Amino acid sequence: MLSFSDTRSFEAPEDRFGSCIFCGRAIVLLPGDRRRGSCFDCLALSVAAPVACPDCGATIPGDERAVGCANCGWYPVRD
Repeated sequence: MLSFSDTRSFEAPEDRFGSCIFCGRAIVLLPGDRRRGSCFDCLALSVAAPVACPDCGATIPGDERAVGCANCGWYPVRD
């Protein structure tokens, strides 16, 4: 089993405390935290849900919805 120590650090120790942007609960932040300021209970609210491509039905990840479908090349066009 490999184990590595966490080498991330804050410039100021008080920077590690914050509050959830959705519910306001007190949270501890980590450098490079990918929760985008949400607690774990509200994390699903901060991440766009995946959707099915209207042409081929492939799943498009939520953060790539504006880019289109990598499978068939469908692109969302707004009128």
